[in-house]
Amino acid sequence: MAKQADAVRLQELANKWLTGTLSNEEQQEFEQWFNEASDAPIDVPPFHAQSDEEHKQRLYSRILDRINGREPKRKIIRWLPYAAAAILVATAVTWSFLEKTPSNVLITLNAQDVAPGGNRATLTLANGHTISLSEAQSGIVVGDNGITYQNQSEEIVDLTAGVVKQLALSTPRGGTYQLTLPDGTIVWLNAASTLHYPSKFTGDERVVELEGEGYFEVTKSTVPFKVKSSGQEVEVLGTAFNISAYPNQQETKTTLVEGRVKVTLLNGNSDSGTGPSHILAPGQQTTKSGSALALHTVDADSYTAWKEGYFNFDGLTPEAAFTQLERWYDIDVIYQGKVPTMRFFGVFKRDKQLSSVLDMLRESGLDFKITEQGGKRQLLVINE
Repeated sequence: MAKQADAVRLQELANKWLTGTLSNEEQQEFEQWFNEASDAPIDVPPFHAQSDEEHKQRLYSRILDRINGREPKRKIIRWLPYAAAAILVATAVTWSFLEKTPSNVLITLNAQDVAPGGNRATLTLANGHTISLSEAQSGIVVGDNGITYQNQSEEIVDLTAGVVKQLALSTPRGGTYQLTLPDGTIVWLNAASTLHYPSKFTGDERVVELEGEGYFEVTKSTVPFKVKSSGQEVEVLGTAFNISAYPNQQETKTTLVEGRVKVTLLNGNSDSGTGPSHILAPGQQTTKSGSALALHTVDADSYTAWKEGYFNFDGLTPEAAFTQLERWYDIDVIYQGKVPTMRFFGVFKRDKQLSSVLDMLRESGLDFKITEQGGKRQLLVINE
C-alpha cells in the first residue's frame, strides 16, 4: 500500500484519469507510478462488461485496489475492444489506461470531485498577446513602468513610460482576480468577467469598461472615474460599489456601498449619457432592464458577499442561486421537472467543494446529479 499522503495523491490522479481531466504532467506522474509499482498483468477483457464505460469503471476499481494495497502488483492490460467479435490472441496488447475518456461518453460524477474556483485570470496586451496569470497570486498592479503581481515579486509586463496602451483582464468561469489600476483604484473581478482599462489614465476622465461583475474601490480625485457596462455609465469621484453586468442576464445591477455614484443609461451605441439617470446613496441599487432604470434600497452586503468569499442566497430564487454556482464551479445547470420557485436562505463559504453546498440546498427538497460529457460538466437539478 502506498503511504497515506501518496495514496491520497494517487487517488486524486485516478479520479482525474476516470473523468479525462489529467494534465500532461499528471499523466506522466501516474504512468511512472504504475511502471514502478506493477510487475504482472491484470486481465479485464471487454466481454465481461456491457460497455466501454463499464470496462473502464472496472479498471478504475482495480487501480484503487492497487493504491490501497488490496491487490498484488500487476500491470493493467486492456484487450483490444473489437466489439462482440473480439478474438483473444496469445499476446495481449497493452492498453494505455491513462488515455482520455472519449468525448461522447456520459460520466456520472461525485459532487465531492467538483472543486471551487480560485485565483485564475488572463491578461491581454494591446497587441493581442495573452498571459495566463499565476494561480498562486491574487492580483496584479499596473505601475508607471510595468505590471507586477501584488507582492511585487515579479514583473509580468514592461510598460514604456508615457505610452498609453489598452489592456484587458479576464477571469474564466471558476476564476477571480484583483487589479490595481494606475491611479490606485482597486477592482475585484468575479468569475466570467472582463475589465478593459488603459495602462495610464490621461485627460479629463478615467474610463474603464466592464463585462460581468466587478467590485470597485475608487481612489478619490478631481478627475471623474467612469465605468461603462451593458448600455449604462457609472460616474464617481471616489467611492466603493459593485456592478453586475453579465451579457446573458436581462438586468444590470449597480449597488453602492459607500460614497455617491451617478448611473446613467447610454443612448444606443452613443458614448454620451443621454438617457435617464439616478444618483445613489449607500445601500441603494439601480436595476437596468432594457431602456428602464429603477432605483431600490437593498442590503448591499448580500450583493458584495462574493468579494468576501461567500455565497449569500438569502431570499434568492433557485435560478439566481444556481447561476452563481454555474460560474464559480464551472458547471452547466439543467432542470429536471419544473423549475423550482421556492426561495433559498443561507450564507455559504465559496471555498467549499460543490458537494457541501448541495448538501445544504437539499434541505429545500431538491435533489441533484452531476454528469460530464465532452469535457463539460452538468448539474442536474431534480424537482419531483
